[in-house]
Amino acid sequence: MSEPTPLPEPATGAEPASSWRDLPLEQQVAAWEQTVPGSAERILRQVEADYEHRRRMDLVEVRFRIFGVGIASAGLTGIFWLAKYLIDHDAAGFGVGVFGASIAAFVGLLLRSDRLRR
Repeated sequence: MSEPTPLPEPATGAEPASSWRDLPLEQQVAAWEQTVPGSAERILRQVEADYEHRRRMDLVEVRFRIFGVGIASAGLTGIFWLAKYLIDHDAAGFGVGVFGASIAAFVGLLLRSDRLRR
């Protein structure tokens, strides 16, 4: 029978665990607890704090996206009404040009922001 493979030791200066999947193995925690009492508690507290922070940041991002949709909707509505006003007041070519250019710029912004998000 072969001996079990030794557990990898954490690198010095390594980043602290920031998610549940980054937590050390049970044997590593036991060894750390012997060396520094209370270290397991501190690690779990930090992981929980990071998780809560990540949740708050996700909520902030959702609120910003909702705000952005509201601003974009208001802008598109304004462009539509401007184009309608121009068309109604015998400036149809100019109204269609304003509307078309504005929609093209809006689509360009959408494509750019989608690419930056990835």
